[in-house]
Order: sequence, then structure tokens, then C-alpha cells
Amino acid sequence: MTHPTYPLPSDSNLEVGRLSRIFDNMSECYKIFWFQAILTKACEGRRRFTFDELINQMIADAWYMVSEYKLNLGPADTLEALVHFVHEGNGLKSSEKRENILKLLETDDGSEFYKELTRRKKVLTLNVPYRLQAPFMDAMKGKQAWDVRPALLAERINQQQRLIYYFSHIKGLDTVVELTPQWYEYLTANQEILRGWIQFNMIAY
Repeated sequence: MTHPTYPLPSDSNLEVGRLSRIFDNMSECYKIFWFQAILTKACEGRRRFTFDELINQMIADAWYMVSEYKLNLGPADTLEALVHFVHEGNGLKSSEKRENILKLLETDDGSEFYKELTRRKKVLTLNVPYRLQAPFMDAMKGKQAWDVRPALLAERINQQQRLIYYFSHIKGLDTVVELTPQWYEYLTANQEILRGWIQFNMIAY
């Protein structure tokens, strides 16, 4: 995919040009939903959140597009399949309120449904959380740099400079994403423009 043009606010202390490239070369749409979930959490006044929290947010964000409006996120989109799984496995309506969707996703009763839900969530953590920031990481080139176990990959990424976020407490869905103060300020100050940029990329995708 060729990245479409959409001007983002400049910042002399941040590499905004690299931010504008994070949606390049998408094979699945859920990269956009991952960044949108980060933006949502930042706008709630938070700099630290887990993989699980972000994925729950992604499912809620994609819910109406997939279950109500029957939009296709891609030829084999993992997030779309996950939304269908949650929708078909419970009594939630296609027009369900966001807070009810999030409550269901956060309430693990140990049933087979939640075991499968956890397994499917983990699939969403295999690539995008790490590769989203690839435009910022010139040193991370080739399969040798990327095709390693998640804990080692997170450690390598944490050694890079000037990223949007870093990883801490690296443990599956409990892995913590931590925004840098500078990028947190940029995201919250420019949230409306960034939301427009996200929608622009969804349409372009």
C-alpha cells in the first residue's frame, strides 16, 4: 500500500515524518485499530496500559463496522475474525453499547469461550505491537532482527531511540505499553487531527 498524504502537525522535538509512515505496507487493517486504541487511552489521561486493554479497545472500536455494518476489514483480517467470534459466542447485539462490550471482554470466568478468546487475543500481539514503529527503527532491518521471540524483540526495541512507546513487564497479554512523555503530549494535544488521520487511512485501506 502506498501511504496516502495527510498533513500532521509538526513538532520540532519529535519525528512526526516517521509517524506519518506507520501505516505503510499494511497487510491487515488492525494496525490502524492498534494505534487508535493507544490514542484513546492517551486521551483518557493514561501513559501506561496493557496489551489486553488495547486489544479489548480494538474489538470495541471495530464492533459496529464488523457486526452491525458488515464491513470487511481485509481478506483475512485477524481482528475481524475476533469480532465475529465474540459476537457469535455471546448474546451481545450488533448495536451493543461500547461499555457492555468492554465489560464482557474484561470478565474472564474461566469458561471455554474465554480460553479461546485469550488464545485469539494473543495472535493479535505477535506482530503489530512491535512492527508499528518500524519507521522509527532504522537499525531493525531484515528477518534476522524481527523473527525472534517476543521478549527478545521487545528488549531490542527498547534499546531504540525516540520511539512513541516502549515495553515493560513483558508477559503475554499483561505486557505493558508505556508512552514517552513527549509523544503523550503530542497525541493528546492533536487528538482531533489524529482521529481524522486514522479515519483517512481506514478509507484509503
